[in-house]
Formats: sequence, structure tokens, C-alpha cells
Amino acid sequence: MSSEYLMEATYFPGCTMKTGVEESNLPLKIVLDKLKIKAYEIEDWNCCGSSSGHAVNHEIPTAMGARNLSKIPTGRPVIIPCPNCFRNWATAHYHLVNEPETRAKYEKQFGRLNLDDPILNIYDLFHHVFNLARLKSVTFEGTKPLKDLNIAVYYGCGAMYPKHLRPNGPPRDTVERIMIEIGAKPVTWPYPNKCCSAFVSAVYPEIAEELATQIIGGAHEAGADALVTSCAMCQMNLEMRAISARMSTPLPIFHLTQLMALYLGEKASDHQDWWKYHLIDPKPLFQKIGLWD
Repeated sequence: MSSEYLMEATYFPGCTMKTGVEESNLPLKIVLDKLKIKAYEIEDWNCCGSSSGHAVNHEIPTAMGARNLSKIPTGRPVIIPCPNCFRNWATAHYHLVNEPETRAKYEKQFGRLNLDDPILNIYDLFHHVFNLARLKSVTFEGTKPLKDLNIAVYYGCGAMYPKHLRPNGPPRDTVERIMIEIGAKPVTWPYPNKCCSAFVSAVYPEIAEELATQIIGGAHEAGADALVTSCAMCQMNLEMRAISARMSTPLPIFHLTQLMALYLGEKASDHQDWWKYHLIDPKPLFQKIGLWD
């Protein structure tokens, strides 16, 4: 590994990050570069299976995960920014490790499966890097703390993995600690893990609007200026429902990668290509807290 990098990793963007949310994918690439993490996108990767796959057949996500695991080289961790993709990868990995017949079946179909290297959610990665910074093992230059930003951390339900994938419990404060590291002020509020209904919003829009109103209203009542999430589906669904419900105080909803990029020195005003995709314009908030140069 070249000494210029803190880490070399394999990167799985997933369908949503690759095709629908450049406003999250672009800042992620900037962040990884600033953190000196060299990321190699998996060649010929496939969908993780997500909810549409396991709704048809529970074996589909395992098969899709096995094929992806056959595509990755050894010796590098895998970075997965989408919570649902991470959950499906980790679930497939669990079945392949603990079920010899399942592993043998997919090894016969796809060949070698990399079951040795760690699979990291994006905020697991960020938290790890900040731990290294506290130990003085790595330093950041040109940072701009996001002071005066009161933020509600929203995990959604995708981050609350099955117990066997997180034997020590779900990461209930990982992103809050990241927000503190970058200078923002996490608020205490009631709905960080409440489902936003993204995957049923097309069928039951009234449920989606009710849940979105509760989530965004709860953040507003707690004194938040905005919400932050690592789930692109949650971000899109909450903004869309907040607009459709004509909420009087629709708060901006940021991708975690965007706030990380701003902390690491990117100027908000230089990235209209990110903000133009937001249904709730964050510019007034940035101007209010001095982040719009």
C-alpha cells in the first residue's frame, strides 16, 4: 500500500447511489480523497437485492450477495454507504459463513467468495477515522467546523440491523459522535430510528406523509435546524413528503457525506450541483449559520 493513503478499500455504491443520488455520491468521493482513502469500485457489481428481492424470495439477496462477494479482492475492507445495502451484504455474509451447504452452493456457482475482509457501513468508517485522529495517528487540514448547526441525526430503520449482525447492539450514537467531531450540535429527539415508510410510500402515501410529518415535526420541536441521514431513500422520501404535506417548517435534510465534505473544507457555495437536487433549499440555513461564502 502506498504511504500516501491511510487505507485502500473496495467500494460498493449500490443502485441508488450510482444512479439516483449524485448529490451524495459526489461528496463521498471528495471525502474519501480528503481522508486519504483510496477506493476501488467493484467491477461488474450487481444489486444487493434490497426489499424488492427478498419480497419475492428470501434466497435472492443471499445469491446476489454471494456474487458480489465473488467479485471483490482479498486484503481490503468493503465500504458500503447505503444502510440497506450494508444490511443485505452483511446478512448474505452471515448465511454464507454459518451455513456450509449455502456456501458450497454459491461457491460452485460463482467460484471463490471473499468471506474474510470486513464489510463497513460508511459511518463505521468515518467513526474509525475520527478515532485515529483522536489518537494523533492521522490529521486533517483546512477543516471548517459546522458550528451553530443544530442537527437531528436520523438513522431510519435500515441501520437497525438484525441482532446477529450487531451482537453488541445497534450503532445508536455513532453518527451523533461524528456530528460532534465536525462541530455540529446533535439534538435529543424522539424519532432517530422511526421508519420513514420509503418502501411503501407509493402504495400508501397517506402513511408516508403521516410518518414524515412526525419525524420532521419532532426534529423541529427539538430545536433542530436540519436532519442528517446516511440513507438516500430516507432523505428523498422525507423531503418529498414534507413538501407534499405543505409543512410550515420543512427542515433541510442532508446526506451525511455532504456535511462531512463541508467540514473537510468544501465550500457550500461551490456545490450548486449538490443542492439543486434538494427539494428543500438549504441555502437560507447555510447563510444563517455562516456556511455560505
